[in-house]
Amino acid sequence: MKETANYFHLKRLFVLRNLAIAGQFSALLVVLLWLKIDLPVLPISLIIFQIILFNAFVWMRLRQPKRVTENEIFIHLAFDLLALALLLYFTGGATNPFVMLFLFPLTITVTILPVRYAWWLAVLAVICYSLLMFNYQALPMMHNMGHEMNHAAAQAVNPGMHGQLLSSEYDLHLMGMWLAFILNAGLITYYVYGMSNTLRLQNKQLAHAREQSIRDEQLVILGTLAASTAHELGTPLGTMSLLVSELEAEIDDENRQVHKDLENLKSQIGRCKTSLSDLSASVGMSSDLYGSNIENAVDYFARLKDEIALIRPEANVLYAWDAVDPLSRIVTSRTMSLALINIIENAIDVSPDFVKWILSSDQYSLSVEILDHGPGLSEKALQTIGKQPYSEKELGLGLGLYLAYAAIRRQGGQITQSNRQTKGSRTLISIPLEQVI
Repeated sequence: MKETANYFHLKRLFVLRNLAIAGQFSALLVVLLWLKIDLPVLPISLIIFQIILFNAFVWMRLRQPKRVTENEIFIHLAFDLLALALLLYFTGGATNPFVMLFLFPLTITVTILPVRYAWWLAVLAVICYSLLMFNYQALPMMHNMGHEMNHAAAQAVNPGMHGQLLSSEYDLHLMGMWLAFILNAGLITYYVYGMSNTLRLQNKQLAHAREQSIRDEQLVILGTLAASTAHELGTPLGTMSLLVSELEAEIDDENRQVHKDLENLKSQIGRCKTSLSDLSASVGMSSDLYGSNIENAVDYFARLKDEIALIRPEANVLYAWDAVDPLSRIVTSRTMSLALINIIENAIDVSPDFVKWILSSDQYSLSVEILDHGPGLSEKALQTIGKQPYSEKELGLGLGLYLAYAAIRRQGGQITQSNRQTKGSRTLISIPLEQVI
């Protein structure tokens, strides 16, 4: 599930409702056992049980991938307000000092929902409070107090009884208001603090989205420039290919080293022309490069290993993937393959005698670890790579690694680079696995 702000609000309401259930049971026990007030236990217990059932439904709802809406949050707050009104009906109505808890769901609504929801809940709260002023079941102790105070015989026996009873009732009311104030203050502080954390998370997500938008814009610019460059390089590469063929015809067969160099040059020119052809063909037909397939991870990397061996046959690359589940599957694309090849080639460039490629998997992801014995990465490179084109090679542009980062992130993966404690650098790539249903 995508954890939006409304999801966190609903989760926080679920926690608060659990606290309310515990508080309601505790208050019921205190009133019955300590204050000795005879409350209607059955209807109060049924209301609390309904709240428990509702919160069980919320617990199941939080596990579903469906997006939490503002209407849903409002329904939950309205339910809490109505449940509180029913509890107050059986415990003294508006004379109960905990009636001020009506303000808490209203405070939440004003804080996190649009103003129309706040007005609707305010109207509902005013209606409930107004009804509770005239329709409620009085607390038995307070009813008895009123009965005694109106009894003339009691005043004849003890003229000070009226004042004592009134004082007792007033003290109890003050104590209840004090507890209600503490509870209200604690709940509002908790919720506002949690809401501020949610807002900070939203700001962080917005900042990440802005950075991603900037990177996407840079990629679009690079793609446009790449297509234009592919078109412009076609002619000089064709000319170079013809010149190499003419040089091969003019040089004596005895000069084997020169022929070998020309063959190598022709191979490199052919590779450049193939890459440019793929790039040109992808313009307007992005499915060739960006189309995704679900493949067995071991088979995919075995094929990638063979491709790297053809491109860089001179390199000493060690492969280890015994820790990979043979049934694991990943989403692949040509762009991700090119990204992985580019990263391996960078490692080969700085460490042709040793490059180690380690694959492992767990329940959710596949890890690709690439180790080399090169000079390592500078501090500036560690801070810049992946955020913008950067290269420390003499003739490098840094575009390959920058695009490799983008391709891996596009597949839902993550990539980090760091220096090893001994010698060389370490690249760690995490690719999500496709879950088998």
